[in-house]
Amino acid sequence: MKWRIGGGRSGKEDFETCYERQIAEDFAALVELSGENRPHGYPKGCHGIRDPHFDGILDTDMPTFEQYARHNYVTRLGAAPTQRLDYLAEAERHVFPFFGHLPLDRVTRRVLREWVEWMLTKPSARNEHQPSRPLSDEQAARRWAQGRDITVKKTGRVPPGVLRQWREAGSPTPAPPSPRTLSPATVERIYRGAIKPVFRAATQQGEDGEPPLLASSPCEGLRLPPGSVTARPILYGPELGVYLRAVHDLDPETALFVLTETVTGLRWGEIAGLHVSGLDPVGGLIHVTQTYAYLLNETTGRKQWQLRPYPKGKKQREVPICHQLAMLLARHADGKRPDQPLFQGSGGRYIDYANQRNTVLQPALELARQRGLAKHITPHALRHTMITMLRDGGVAPGVMQLIAGHESYQTTAGYSGRHTPAQRALVLESVHPVIKAAEFLFNDPEPDHG
Repeated sequence: MKWRIGGGRSGKEDFETCYERQIAEDFAALVELSGENRPHGYPKGCHGIRDPHFDGILDTDMPTFEQYARHNYVTRLGAAPTQRLDYLAEAERHVFPFFGHLPLDRVTRRVLREWVEWMLTKPSARNEHQPSRPLSDEQAARRWAQGRDITVKKTGRVPPGVLRQWREAGSPTPAPPSPRTLSPATVERIYRGAIKPVFRAATQQGEDGEPPLLASSPCEGLRLPPGSVTARPILYGPELGVYLRAVHDLDPETALFVLTETVTGLRWGEIAGLHVSGLDPVGGLIHVTQTYAYLLNETTGRKQWQLRPYPKGKKQREVPICHQLAMLLARHADGKRPDQPLFQGSGGRYIDYANQRNTVLQPALELARQRGLAKHITPHALRHTMITMLRDGGVAPGVMQLIAGHESYQTTAGYSGRHTPAQRALVLESVHPVIKAAEFLFNDPEPDHG
């Protein structure tokens, strides 16, 4: 059964699944008696059956989770405005509909566990009540061609020849993809950003010495389902040459951008926001002092690409570059003012991420795949490539952390959890004395078991 909280047409929707008609009718009567609100003692997921642990006494001074969480998001001064907006948006979509109406002390570990189970059944991208739009002829022709290994770009116009083949085949429309649900990684991200800090704050003393609202957090002892572990895509030797050549064949300036990403390990926004003044070709350094990011405009209340006066982690750093790259970048900076971006889009403005991705990077990846590259490469994969090369080269983890700009050492340490071809060669070289000592085993003829 479903109802709108408070009974108003604009009220948020709440629901409960009951397995027996009589239980559903009794529960519906309780909802009506409670003013179209969830009855106290019937938490989300109760299936219309009263919680046996409910004591029947409602603490009117205890705020609901939604009330307290909204206040908490606003007062998290350590988080940027964009982060606070993201916390609120995720909570309004994924958290408040489930247990936002419950008093803070009624959100138990069982409620959180049932929330996790509920989240893992939710559609990932499109709301389950919104049907997918019908495919256009070009979209249908593109999917038809991809299913038959016919070369076609992921974006842009479909070649007339492919469109003609699709029509000659009867204009088949591919079956809609099976709906995907939220991943464990997404559930964990929302839990750690929009839920866990709220309860942590509720167990702490108030700013004016008020006692904590909760004696303990229901997050203690809660285990989240493990997500799938996927290896970071890393480019090795010839693979990197294939990808760089493909990018260069489409746009030499973007190839220099990609080369700088790979050699320095800078994030995409740190290179896009790099001014000419941040380049020191004589000293062989790049000064990372700012970043170009998709941030909240507090005046308009909407997100837009803008320059942030500090990099991720709010710590400036210096990254060394080799003489060859320094000379290429100095030549590229020639004629630009110190306060201008080193890499510019149309009209001297900052690079447009979507434009670079759609017009150069995606077509270059398709071209590289035609030339034998089997990996899916993103701008961030180039950063992973560089940090992995530092590790294989024996650079100390502390220095790796400084160059990568990782706020936590645990992030840098994560690169030590996977072995690469260079590391595997070292492992095999290390155990070679054992193989040498056991040569007699390899020289012996295979015993006859017959």
